[in-house]
Amino acid sequence: MKWYFACNEQSREYEPLIKAAVTSALKNTTLKPHFIYDGKSNDFTKWLEERGVKIIYHRSNLYPILEKKYKGNELKISTGAYLRCDIPMIETEDDYVLYTDCDVIFLKDIDDINPKPEYFCCAPEVDIENSKLFNTGVMIMNIKNLRKTYKGFCKFIKWNLWRLVTWDQTAYQLYYSKKCSPLNLKYNHKIYWGIDENAVILHYHGAKPTMFEKEETIKNMDYFNGLLYKKNPESYEYYLKLFKKYYSEIEYNEDGIQKLKSGTYPITKPPKNPLRVRLKNFIKKHVLR
Repeated sequence: MKWYFACNEQSREYEPLIKAAVTSALKNTTLKPHFIYDGKSNDFTKWLEERGVKIIYHRSNLYPILEKKYKGNELKISTGAYLRCDIPMIETEDDYVLYTDCDVIFLKDIDDINPKPEYFCCAPEVDIENSKLFNTGVMIMNIKNLRKTYKGFCKFIKWNLWRLVTWDQTAYQLYYSKKCSPLNLKYNHKIYWGIDENAVILHYHGAKPTMFEKEETIKNMDYFNGLLYKKNPESYEYYLKLFKKYYSEIEYNEDGIQKLKSGTYPITKPPKNPLRVRLKNFIKKHVLR
């Protein structure tokens, strides 16, 4: 099966994660890696090509729309995230492919996925019981049917950008609604769900292993990632060590991790703006723009 993943040149902080993902895939699976890259040939793409990864140089077809809407970091994130939407137009041979985000490692080979999804299949995000809020970090994609709905999907994104809180993931949730087929949890096992020997694809959803390298990033971990860490520090400890197996260059700040685990570095909830301020900001961002 072909495995697709994507990134842009502006997001080079993801390179260690991608190297770990590729290393684990080559060691533990028979997947054929295909990397969609919005950027130019460089030392990173050379590293990938030396390991047999097919590089597809491509800029998101939605880029003109995203460029008008976003600036700075938001533009960087969005133009990388929306690359996955173009996979049905890029893939011309296979009926089904695997897509994953860059922050995964493969622990076992992929079994044949049955039944095949009508459009795509995903596992839940944070809450295992909430299949409506599915996570698009791992998808089995039905290329033919997603290609048929591609134009309508892009048009939906264009007119609903202000609603897409988590970029294209929200777009998939809204546009395809109940058309998402369930994916076995073992194919998108989140690090904070606990240690699972049956896991096939481990997803570092939330805090990435690279966030545990410096005490400063550990100390100032944002509220969302901090809450996920607090769910299961022992699981994080286990899977951070496992990550190092596939990316040996990483060096964790053990003192900072212990301070986070013990509560010396508390996870503080950011203050909410008063309703009137939030409304004012919303109107300024979405109406007056």
